[in-house]
This record gives sequence, structure tokens and C-alpha cells, in this order.
Amino acid sequence: MRVAAISHSCVIDVNQQIYADLLRYPDVDLLLIAPERWYSSLRGDITFSALPALEQAAHALPVRFQGHIHFHWYEGLGPVLGQFSPDILYLDEEPYSLVSTQALAWRNYLGCKLVFYTKQNLPKRYLPPFSWMQSRILQASDHAMVVSQEAAEVLRRKGYAGPTTELPHGVDPQQVPKGDSADLRNRLGVQGPAVGYVGRIANEKGVWDLLQAVRILVDRLGQSFSVVMIGDGPARWKLEDAVERTLPPGLVTFTGSVAHHAVPDYLNMLDVLVLPSRTQRHWKEQFGRVLVEALACGTPIVGSTSGHIPAVIESTGGGVTFREGDVHDMADKVERLLSDQSLAHDLAASGQAAVLERYSYHTIAGLLHGALTDALRGGA
Repeated sequence: MRVAAISHSCVIDVNQQIYADLLRYPDVDLLLIAPERWYSSLRGDITFSALPALEQAAHALPVRFQGHIHFHWYEGLGPVLGQFSPDILYLDEEPYSLVSTQALAWRNYLGCKLVFYTKQNLPKRYLPPFSWMQSRILQASDHAMVVSQEAAEVLRRKGYAGPTTELPHGVDPQQVPKGDSADLRNRLGVQGPAVGYVGRIANEKGVWDLLQAVRILVDRLGQSFSVVMIGDGPARWKLEDAVERTLPPGLVTFTGSVAHHAVPDYLNMLDVLVLPSRTQRHWKEQFGRVLVEALACGTPIVGSTSGHIPAVIESTGGGVTFREGDVHDMADKVERLLSDQSLAHDLAASGQAAVLERYSYHTIAGLLHGALTDALRGGA
């Protein structure tokens, strides 16, 4: 089957791995379309670079309104799709985005099947024309990939009646660090057990709750541990200022933005990863990709009850949850893993085994391949 995939997130090479694994299926002929350039508020300007396995399958195109997930669209998309003549058009984009409507127009012209991927886990209402665009995609699609069952339920509430397949985020087992992290710890000045956060430093990610939990832990444990904040975001500078004013010097290290390929080394350095996401009116954690990435590295996790986080922790057995917004509960759970090395080891081992078995890109690509095959055959 000839599959044309459109994905703005594949401007970053780590997000291309699922397509590299999909291409291993002998019945798949793939065209991956991604932006030539993309602006990320977290990482700045990004230039497309294909994974070696995808050099012959990838096609980067200029994008208008690049950096805007809902408003961007591709220049020259039609001729590229027409030359490839796909059997299936796979949209790794939300159905209310402009690029999805652009792709739908070409799908109707080419007469191929249409499959889309959604992570939206809140039943948001959109004003026209976005509500119209979304409705057209939901009516025209042959299959929907969903990041979670919450996302599937939202689709049903919006009127989608077709088949769905759950497609979680994956990990590349080849990227799991094999050595120790002594050099990285020394470079960052990490002393004692390391408690870490990885991701966008923003209010909805619960970083202020984490700061309060750290203050509680300092009162209980003194400066016997370190905290590493890995990433960047709009709340970083205010958070750094608060850390300098309220916590002992050297306790917390801010690394700034870290390249995707280097993230596993940082996760491998941590003794506990905390994901303290806090549900907002228009947002809750859609998956928590860093959870499976941390577990793949053998790092146990402490996560809030926001969105899909508890489901990931329960399915892998790789950590514990706390009531979102409850900083004392968070501190209790972190302290428990820091003080009980046997428990932390058991959780990490269980989580790592589960993730490498069920969340590897090879496994995830198999789910995608099955759904695309079903769509092509007209199954339900």
C-alpha cells in the first residue's frame, strides 16, 4: 500500500522513527511530508533532516505560517501527492487544523483513503471555520488514530462514528543509554540522588507545585538530594528567580533546552522523574511522553493524576501517582522513592520491561500498519 503521511512534528528526527519502522513492512511504500523549517517556542528555528532510513521516502516542503500548529499549510503539496498517487493519506495532524483541510481537498481529488491522528482529550468547541473543518474531516475519514481512550471518547462526542485505534507515543530501544551518567552528573554539579523534571517549563505543567514540594522535601531531608529542571519555557525565568530566593544555593539546576537525542542521557542520570502536570480549563496532559522515555531508561516516575498520566503509570507499573495540585502528596511520593531503593528499583525494572515490550517504535508501527491496512480494506 502506498502511504503518504503528513506531519509537522516530523521536522524533528526523533518523531520520524515510527515511519522508519513502518517502512520495514514489505507491503508499504511511504512518502513522508514534513516542513522544511519550523519555529518552536521551545527550541527556536528547526530545519528538517531525515533519518537515514527515510532519506528516499521523505519530502520536505515550504510551509506558510510555520510554527502555528492549527494554521500552517504546505506550498506545493498537490503536485507531490499527485506524483506519488497514494492509496492512503495519513494525517498526523488534528482534524480542526488548516493543513488537514488542505489535505482533505487533495484526498477528494485523488480518491484515496483518509486516516488522521488526534491527541485532543477535552471536548473543546471551536468557532467557524474551524468547527466546519473539523466536521468535514470527521465525516470523510476512514479511520482515526487516538493517543488515548480519552481522545477516542472526545471524538465520539463530536460525532465521529468510524473505527479507532489507540496509538501511544513510543520509544526507540536503541537510544536507551547503556553506560553510567557520572560525567553528566559532574558537569551539572549534581550531588546525591537526583530528582528531575523534563519538558516545557510552563504553569500547566505543574512546575510551581514541584517547587513547593521541593521546599517540603528540603525541610524533611535537608540538602541531601539534587533537583534538575531539564527544558525551557515561558515560566522558566520566574521559576529560577523563585528558586534563588527560597531554596539553598546549588540545590536546583536548570539545564535549558536539551536536544531530543540527548534527552535519554539526562533521564538516565535521574533517580526519580516527576511529571506534576496540573489540569487547566482548556488543557490536561494528553499522554506524558516523557514517562515512557524515562521508564525505557530505567528511571522510576512520580506523576500527577492529570489526563493520561495515571493510565501510563498503571499500564507499566513503573511509578506512583499523586493527587494533582497536592504538593504534600507529591513530596510524600518522591520521598518514598528516594528512601526506599528496593521499591524504586522494582518499579523501574517493571516499567522498563513493560515499555520496551509495549511502547517500542516497532510495536507502535505495527499498530499503525494494522490500522492503515484495515482502512485500505474498508474494515470497521
